[in-house]
Amino acid sequence: MRTVIFSPPLRHVSGGLAALWELAAILARQGRAVALAGPESLPGPPDIADIPRLPWDAEGSFLKPDDIWLVPEGWPNALAPGFRAGARALVYVQNWAFMLTPLPRGVSWKRLAAAAAPERPMRFLAVSGPVRRFLTDFLNLDANSVLEAVLPPAVHPVFFRKGERPGGPVRIAFMPRKNKALAEQIRLLALELTEGRGIETEFVSIHNLEREAVADILASCHIFLSTGFPEGFALPPAEAMACGCVPVGFSGLGGFEYMRNPQPPPLPGLFEPPFALDDKPWGGNGFFTADGDVPGAARALALAVSLAGAGKGLWREMTANGRRTALDYSQGAREARAAEIWKAFGSEKICGNE
Repeated sequence: MRTVIFSPPLRHVSGGLAALWELAAILARQGRAVALAGPESLPGPPDIADIPRLPWDAEGSFLKPDDIWLVPEGWPNALAPGFRAGARALVYVQNWAFMLTPLPRGVSWKRLAAAAAPERPMRFLAVSGPVRRFLTDFLNLDANSVLEAVLPPAVHPVFFRKGERPGGPVRIAFMPRKNKALAEQIRLLALELTEGRGIETEFVSIHNLEREAVADILASCHIFLSTGFPEGFALPPAEAMACGCVPVGFSGLGGFEYMRNPQPPPLPGLFEPPFALDDKPWGGNGFFTADGDVPGAARALALAVSLAGAGKGLWREMTANGRRTALDYSQGAREARAAEIWKAFGSEKICGNE
């Protein structure tokens, strides 16, 4: 059973494309047949250099009926070659929001799934529990299409470091590319709220940096201001947790795969999604508000600054919970989940994550 992964024709490497390449490398290391296909594909990192690149054509002549044809959710037109070849289509949904935009008028994901041959059903693999809930609750895809398993991305080992946080200002890392205007509003409002408390703050921008440099900054900061939405998983806050930061701000919805507010909530305005959260072996690991809620995020950030300044009690508990969270999304954990999912494909079963 070979897995052929669609490599979209992008000019620059996105987080989603990097996750596809990483999955290809994982499957190859596990001894599974894997290949990449796509028009004008980027070369990719060294760990996929030996993975075959198949010549692309719209008729799908590069595919076989027993192949798994894996396509990311933002490229539904790429499913057509797989349908023509009779391959088993697998849509890897890395962001719930991208499911809403690319389909032609009158076409739905449910209709696409129903159009697949019964002996080759079209399946959906979600990047997080909230994305899986979105597929079933909002797109009305049934359990025959949506796998029980989810396959999150991995927190790179470079982020698992303790770091040395000096006794000076409370340092707050943020990524300006993630809703820059909202991040600035939260920063200014939080400064107003913390004025007169005797705690100095310093905001540190993370932009256009290599992974190692990002990890260095996070390891020197106390708080990560999370302003990204919508998100399928929200990897940067998990990376910040691995470095000992406490995330504050938005979840993008998908972040509730692992994000948990302290219970009982230490301030009003913290957000819980409109569905039951999966049980996790950790407690509160950040302060999370509704996406776009600038006043709520500013209040949460002001509280986090005060707690970080004291460095005791709830703060220590949250940083410990954050490190425990990140460990559950290590590269080893992702490889184990991928192995379980692909084993289930081989036996035509649907599996869970445990």
